[in-house]
Amino acid sequence: MLANKKSIESVDAIDITVLLIEDSLEDGVAITKAFIEGETFYDFKLIRKYTLEGGLAFLKSAHVDIVLLDLGLPDARELKAVHEIHTLYPDLPIVVISGYSNADIIHNALRSGAQEFLIKGESSGPVIRQSMYQAIARKRIEMAYKRGDKL
Repeated sequence: MLANKKSIESVDAIDITVLLIEDSLEDGVAITKAFIEGETFYDFKLIRKYTLEGGLAFLKSAHVDIVLLDLGLPDARELKAVHEIHTLYPDLPIVVISGYSNADIIHNALRSGAQEFLIKGESSGPVIRQSMYQAIARKRIEMAYKRGDKL
């Protein structure tokens, strides 16, 4: 678990619990570094699981604000993980971070419930954080729309 408390003066930090489901040690370290690069008024709590099964078990027992998800897990290839998480937790934003850059996979991941799709090695810390903020905001708007709230 990684805690990052960097607050801009006189602004209360907003807590975001991030579940990273990533089996690669190297990629996990690179993504984790994204949470400590630069200033932010978000307070990240990063939990890492190495399999879809481990991620789903954690989701059953704890509050999570967003999932960062690899598509090449040992127990879930390609879109299986996106589909399972979205089916079980339709209100939970998902950002896919994958080595796949095939347009069909990207399109299908977004159709299967992901809000964002980032390609490993091409996404800096600020890009990952911005994608997370946008995914959370987009999911909140989507859920408000489904409830019939006026926007």
